[in-house]
Amino acid sequence: MLKVIDRASLASALNEPNLDPDLRALIPLRVEQLGHDAKLFVIQGGDTPDVINAVVGFAITGNDPVAFNYNFISDHGRWFEIALILDDVSTRIFVENDPGTELGIHGLCLSHFWPDGEGEGR
Repeated sequence: MLKVIDRASLASALNEPNLDPDLRALIPLRVEQLGHDAKLFVIQGGDTPDVINAVVGFAITGNDPVAFNYNFISDHGRWFEIALILDDVSTRIFVENDPGTELGIHGLCLSHFWPDGEGEGR
């Protein structure tokens, strides 16, 4: 799980040797578009609900998730992008589109693009 909330954490994230190339391009683009006050979180396969909720700062997933409003969800292939405002700050949550990604948050993203019943019989 990555958390980008300032220039130091941005540099640290971009220096991760195993960072996905698409994410390496998306993160600085969003910081440039939204400004350095923006918060970016990256949820990857293997991240548990406890870790995700602690880093994001509220129960976004798990057994008792808090309902939250988001502005939009974008599909970037291997990554979904959830746009929302947290504490008056532009926030982006990148969610890995992978079977190993936590089911609650991954399911939210998938359901946005694949409504109920659309995949039946395939």
